Amino acid sequence: TGIPPFTVLCCDNLPSNGAMLRQLVTEFAGQRDAAGTSDRLAEWIAGHVAFPSAMVDRITPATTAADLEEFASISGLYDAALVIHEPFRQWVIEDDFPQGRPGWHLAGAQMVANVEPHELMKLRCLNGTHSALAYLGYLAGHETIANAVATPAFTALCERLWHEEILPTVPQPEGEDLPAYCAALLARYRNPAIRHRTWQIAMDGSQKLPQRLLGTLRDNLAVGRLPKGLCLAIAGWMRYVAGTDEAGQPIILRDPMADHLKVAANSADPVTALLSIEAIFGTDLAGNADVVAAIQSAYQQLSDEGATKAVMAYIEPPA
Repeated sequence: TGIPPFTVLCCDNLPSNGAMLRQLVTEFAGQRDAAGTSDRLAEWIAGHVAFPSAMVDRITPATTAADLEEFASISGLYDAALVIHEPFRQWVIEDDFPQGRPGWHLAGAQMVANVEPHELMKLRCLNGTHSALAYLGYLAGHETIANAVATPAFTALCERLWHEEILPTVPQPEGEDLPAYCAALLARYRNPAIRHRTWQIAMDGSQKLPQRLLGTLRDNLAVGRLPKGLCLAIAGWMRYVAGTDEAGQPIILRDPMADHLKVAANSADPVTALLSIEAIFGTDLAGNADVVAAIQSAYQQLSDEGATKAVMAYIEPPA
């Protein structure tokens, strides 16, 4: 066609989004070639088109009717597509642009050689502690993340998870100070204007746990470290999917595996039943006696004493 090499920049909020898009586009082009509707298009794309990955980070809670009303009262306008967001923003882009690129870096975008370490930093440091706060915080009666970290126990939960169990598994991303990044996360979590509801973050846990918590758990195990805080967070998820909170009130479980999870979580041995779901936990964790024992212990403590006391026991273990 005479078109020079160009870049397709994927902005979907998915890990390795550029690589995924490259694979899909190349497969589609290959099907066109096979059908005779194009000639060596897949080969040309593979050799000439760039598909850099990108990572975006900004906390955006689900917009509520109250948000729409407040904005309308302030502005005099009704915006059905209103997005509530925090001041923080981060856009990290792999610098792979054969024909040059706009000056996005002038507006704060970070241009890097490899976005994967930044993705791992976000998934484990931000998303991982978000999930821990969501399940344990919800069980403890905290409606929002800001409510949870307003308590010393849940602040200390994040700090100990980061420094003892998460950061040792995160490679250094280009241009980042990991301890400072985590300190900034805590400040973001504390923003009272961002009502990021624990139930919203708790949604779809069966899809989120492998990326947010289980990879970190496995990396700890690989170096001989049993991460009891991560086991507590996983036990919190197990207690959450059972479908009732600590006051006995029903939990609306929003998850594509909800029916399967409820059956397992309400069985005679919920920890074993849930760990046996290979689509979530694979086959290795259910066979690790130390992991099973740690999650069983945390689950029992959550059931007997509640989430707040279980968190306090983790951050202040008995001498």
